[in-house]
Amino acid sequence: MRSQTDHYAKAMEAYVLHALQSVDLAMIGFANAIKVLPNAQNRAAVSELLSARAANFNADYWLSFLDTKGNVIATSLDIDIEGHNYAERDYFKAHLDNSHGNRPFIGAPVIGKYTGAKLFFVSRRVENAKGEFIGVLLAPLDVRRYAALFDNSRFTADMSITLLYRDGRVIARSPLFEQSFGRDLSGGELFRQLRNGNSGTYKAVGIVDGLHRIYSYRVFEQLPLIMLVGSSDADAVRQRDRSYLVAGAGLICLLFLMTAGGIFSLRTHARQEARELRIRALLGESREMEQKLRANEESMKLSALLFHNIGEAMMVTDAGGRILTVNPAFSLLSGYTEQQVIGRRSYELTAGREGVEFFAKMAKTIRDTGQWDGEVWHRHQDGTEYLAKIRFDTVHDDFGHPFRYVVLLSDVTEKKASEERIWRQANFDTLTGLPNRRMFHERLRQEMKKSDRARLPMAILFVDLDHFKEVNDTMGHDKGDLLLKQVAERLTASMRGTDVVARLGGDEFIALLGELRNPPDVTRTAKEILKKMSTPFDLDGDGQQIANISSSIGIALYPQDGKDIETLMKNADQAMYGAKENGKNRYQYYASVDNVLDIHKDRCE
Repeated sequence: MRSQTDHYAKAMEAYVLHALQSVDLAMIGFANAIKVLPNAQNRAAVSELLSARAANFNADYWLSFLDTKGNVIATSLDIDIEGHNYAERDYFKAHLDNSHGNRPFIGAPVIGKYTGAKLFFVSRRVENAKGEFIGVLLAPLDVRRYAALFDNSRFTADMSITLLYRDGRVIARSPLFEQSFGRDLSGGELFRQLRNGNSGTYKAVGIVDGLHRIYSYRVFEQLPLIMLVGSSDADAVRQRDRSYLVAGAGLICLLFLMTAGGIFSLRTHARQEARELRIRALLGESREMEQKLRANEESMKLSALLFHNIGEAMMVTDAGGRILTVNPAFSLLSGYTEQQVIGRRSYELTAGREGVEFFAKMAKTIRDTGQWDGEVWHRHQDGTEYLAKIRFDTVHDDFGHPFRYVVLLSDVTEKKASEERIWRQANFDTLTGLPNRRMFHERLRQEMKKSDRARLPMAILFVDLDHFKEVNDTMGHDKGDLLLKQVAERLTASMRGTDVVARLGGDEFIALLGELRNPPDVTRTAKEILKKMSTPFDLDGDGQQIANISSSIGIALYPQDGKDIETLMKNADQAMYGAKENGKNRYQYYASVDNVLDIHKDRCE
């Protein structure tokens, strides 16, 4: 019984985690989209963004956007809560003071302030391109959904399944959901057991209903949640010989339901056990055997029903990876019928993009942990490819050996493409394809840390084009854009493979040279840029429209010319203006009071 309650707790934890991760993924996409809105405080703009995707939302949650004062300015659904204030909520305070960093915040269970519903929340801090706080994206989750799932997953009347907040308050429970919601269980045996570790099994009297049970608990990794599953002592007494496989049909029912962490029905073994039970019942061994048999058959029917009707694609393989069965959702996703894939190895359905080493690491993880989560390119029956988010789970036999694998799949191709588009819009210059200011700052921050660890200097080169305005004025803005694209190509060609070139805007570019083991490389790079920028640009490809420009470069070294991004950028900019004042088409190092480097000037010959 201990292993069964532990399996239940693990499966329920996996389901809840998967559900929360799905919500958080949607929130990340919207947070990135809100970042690039011209005005994130514009009610109409944010409302349009959220409502445009409302039809695709999971019906179990909606999204709201709170401004910097906690006022709701937009929601994804047509509900009348705009203008209401949530500044006193724990999630808003956590994001306002940035104490939670770039992580989702899971809120404690509450009664909805205006809806009266029993809820808990997932939220994310939203920042603008400068890293400034502009609001909170919020997803209220109706906990009745989780309670209903728990209720359908219990295979005995005495079983209890509970999701708790870290402080002991009940988020969802079955049975007795209404009576237990928000109840504090921190004074019970569970919290004494938590001192021994983040998972375990113990016996205790339930606080909610006073029943004696064997409990298994699991603390979610990096989330303020606890999963608790209990089964009565009377059930434990009945688990003798191999009969736990029969009761395990209920476990199968639960785990078929899991959209993450699921384990399939041990159909053949359960049927064999059922035959044994029939013989023993006919011999009159006990009335208990007949009850067990009926329970087993009912569980098997429900398990099969769930497998065939669950919305997520699922396949079951043997220990060697050969497909034994798939559900209708898999056929809908892949285009393959069950008959077309049975007997094939699961990897045969992949597109082969990842390579042998990837799958070797994947197999090792499954052997070591029994699980694997990730994304793998697959091929539809018609030959087209799609990116699948998949999860492997292992079913072990009585001796602990791998017996079956359950694979859950979902098509995330469009979601990934959308996320990629949003990410590129937020981080790259649309004209040149170079990183923008925001992305450059992030890379600069990373290179500063690497420089500190390696105890090596680094440099930034602020590049401003000379005479660019004349090109725009005489040839037109279209030719000016072509010139900027060619400038980006030449700058990139001047750099080492590990260096970074970004466009800050207009005719301003910046380059980052990290971990300088040979400082003279900076001067050589600056000279190379001057040379490339002063070489005529053929804008139409036939020599009819030639642009002649040059560049002025300001150089700042880290850490001597600035120990933070703002100072380093300002000093490089100042050095660039010094180069312009001294005649343009040259580079100049920043000369701070403490800088031991001389000012270097050099006109490109």
